Amino acid sequence: MALVTRGVPCVTRYLRGLALVLAGTALACGDALVDDLYSGTPRFTVPGTVAGASEYVDTQNPEVSVALFWSLRGMMPGEEDVLVEQPGTAFRGAYYRNFQMQIFDEPGPEHLVSRPSGARVGVAWLGAYQDANSNHRRDDSEPLIGGSLGRVLIRAMEPLSAEASPTGAPLAEGWHIVSAPLACRPSGGNPDEPVPDGECGVPLGAACRQDSDCGAGMCLRELVGPWPGGACAIPEPPKDGCRQRGSVLLRAPHDPTMAAWLKPCRVTEDCGRAAPYQCDQQLRMCRPTANITVEMNDQGPPRSYCEPGPQAPGEPQP
Repeated sequence: MALVTRGVPCVTRYLRGLALVLAGTALACGDALVDDLYSGTPRFTVPGTVAGASEYVDTQNPEVSVALFWSLRGMMPGEEDVLVEQPGTAFRGAYYRNFQMQIFDEPGPEHLVSRPSGARVGVAWLGAYQDANSNHRRDDSEPLIGGSLGRVLIRAMEPLSAEASPTGAPLAEGWHIVSAPLACRPSGGNPDEPVPDGECGVPLGAACRQDSDCGAGMCLRELVGPWPGGACAIPEPPKDGCRQRGSVLLRAPHDPTMAAWLKPCRVTEDCGRAAPYQCDQQLRMCRPTANITVEMNDQGPPRSYCEPGPQAPGEPQP
């Protein structure tokens, strides 16, 4: 089912965040040019890549506009999402090229949702479209042809409790790149999962070249995406039966037999690794998820950023 989108009046100059030419410039692909009236620095920068292909785009000139679209109904199961584009965030991207989305403005009230506690939070997709009239915004006649399926951008305007957070876990105030889909409600854990209570001596999260660098663990190279530079982890089930105390289990969503115990964290500094490694706030584990892939699929983002499943009886809506 197609997503419903709508625009909002522009209250800032649309020239902020216009695209620069992708080749032959001193800036990285996707960097936005700031107009000469703006002297500040970005509030947040989102690194990413455009991948895939679209029948809407000429392969000889594979440029698309990518912008921030805030979700207003992503936590409401069974309902069509409503996406609101944030003016001034659009830039030109191209297939298989890296970009840096620079966000100069906070989301407005029209981009945020209220949780039952009264806390305000925004969850955004990066959406792609063909800006046919070059007005630096998506018009109703311009369909979304791609989106950030595996990541969302969250702006918590204040510290959030597990009940208020779209991740289902407490979330600090600030900007967060988080893996999708989100839990969207607190979890009591899975009682059928094994308990990590051993002292295994594995340097979880450390860079590695081969399994022997990780003691009784393994050098993880691929699990729900690539792991640049490798990362020490413990396979599930472990080779020697030892699961390190405090570690967090990650299972591949389409093949639960592919799983590993990873380094836990509360903030990115706990991980001790350079980008793209971060403390992914969805499961509080160190993962290489600090960038966003905009996947061209001629469909746009999914209708909800929450994990599929029934809503708890009597659970309040945002």
